[in-house]
Amino acid sequence: MKRRVIGTARQRVGEEERDQVCTGTYRGDLPDPRLRFNVMFVRHDEPFPMHGHEYSELVIVLGGRSTHRTDVEDYPIAEGDVFVINRPHRHGFPDPERLELCNVQFDPRRFFAGERGLGEMMGFHALFHLEPRWKQSRRFRQRLRLSPAELAGTRALLRQIESEFRGRNEGRETAVRSLFLLLASRLSRLYAEARRKAPTPVARLASAMAYARTHLSEPLRVGTLAAITRLSPSQFQRAFRKAYDTSPVRKITELRIDEARELLRDPARDIGSVARETGFSSASFFSTQFKRWTGLSPREYRKSVGGAR
Repeated sequence: MKRRVIGTARQRVGEEERDQVCTGTYRGDLPDPRLRFNVMFVRHDEPFPMHGHEYSELVIVLGGRSTHRTDVEDYPIAEGDVFVINRPHRHGFPDPERLELCNVQFDPRRFFAGERGLGEMMGFHALFHLEPRWKQSRRFRQRLRLSPAELAGTRALLRQIESEFRGRNEGRETAVRSLFLLLASRLSRLYAEARRKAPTPVARLASAMAYARTHLSEPLRVGTLAAITRLSPSQFQRAFRKAYDTSPVRKITELRIDEARELLRDPARDIGSVARETGFSSASFFSTQFKRWTGLSPREYRKSVGGAR
C-alpha cells in the first residue's frame, strides 16, 4: 500500500543532503518498533503544509525564521526557539526563510513512562505537556528561547544523539534513550530558569503539577494546588480544565495510577505498600481504583508485566 506523504524537507546527514519525506506515522517515520525514535536535521526552503503526527515531536530552531502555524494561532519563530507538538495537534510552516530545524520524533510512552525525576520538574510539565496544548492568546511569549550559548550546547548534544542513533554500536538503544532524557531534562531546567523571575500561567500550572508529582503519597487538595498558582480554587479548576481537558482530582488519580504501575513491577513491594506510596487510603480502595483505570487488578497487572515471581 502506498504511504501518504505530507511533505518533503532537505535533510542533512553528515556532509550529505537528501530529500526526507514526512508521513506523520510511526510506521513511516519511526520504523524501528523497539526504539520508536528519530532525529533529523532538516531545512525548509518551501512552505510545509499543516499536518499532525501519531508521535510527539520536539523541535529546536537552529537558524532562519518562519511563521509557525498551529490549530490555535500563527506566531513567528526564529533561531533558538524550542517547542513540542503532541498528538492530535497540527502545525506547519507557511513562509520559511532558510529555516533550519532539528526534529526529534519520539513515542512519549516509550521514553517518559516511569521517569519520576522528569515528572518532578516544573519545566518538563510546561514544555512537554502544557505548552503544546495551551489555548490562550500570545502563547509565544511563554515559549522557551535558547541563548546562543545554550543553543550551541543543545546542538552539540543533538549531534551526539544523532551519532548514536545512526550508529550500530553496542548499547545503542540505551545510549539514545539516556541522551534524549538528558536533553529533555536540560531543556526543562532552562524553561524553569527562564520563568523563575517572571512566572506565567503555564509555569504556575506546571509548578502545581510538579508539586503533585512529588507529594503523591500525601493528601492533595485542590486548595493547596490553587495556592501554588496564586488562583482561587474555582479559578484554578477552570484554568486546569482548559489546559488538561480534565479535572484536577481526575488528573491526580491518573498520576497515582501511573506511579502504581511502575511500583508494581517490583515484586518485592506488596500491594499495601504500593497503595500507601501512591496516596490511596487503603489497599481495597486502591485495588478498586486501579481496576477501574486499567481493567486489571493490581495482582493481574503485576503478572501481565512479569513482576510476580
